[in-house]
Amino acid sequence: MTACSRQRCSRPARVEGLCKTHATAEADRLFSLAVRERDGVCRACGSTYALQCAHIVSRRYHVTRWRLNNAVTLCLPCHKRFTEWPLEWEVWVNAEIGAVMHDALKYAARTGDVPHLADVLTKLRTEAP
Repeated sequence: MTACSRQRCSRPARVEGLCKTHATAEADRLFSLAVRERDGVCRACGSTYALQCAHIVSRRYHVTRWRLNNAVTLCLPCHKRFTEWPLEWEVWVNAEIGAVMHDALKYAARTGDVPHLADVLTKLRTEAP
């Protein structure tokens, strides 16, 4: 088995020439770019300062981690505020996408199938802006 193509990484390549860690990082990078380009401004305040990709359901749930309907663009201050105030985040998300969609994302995160990383990378590369 060949080694990961990233410089100084000796772990075995598993996905498109990358180890699992670097393949996940690449998927996260492509996903973040797609979300920020889609929205263009902070969805909470309209700012264009220090835009970040904010997951509605935590990134820990790999089932929904790379679903475009599970992320919004927030500026750094709004992202920090909502991270520190999770109940306010719930209220904002329900107002932004609706309680039904929010519940559907949470249900999918708990019960869905984790996508293959190679499929995620392929999809993000072909649908990337």
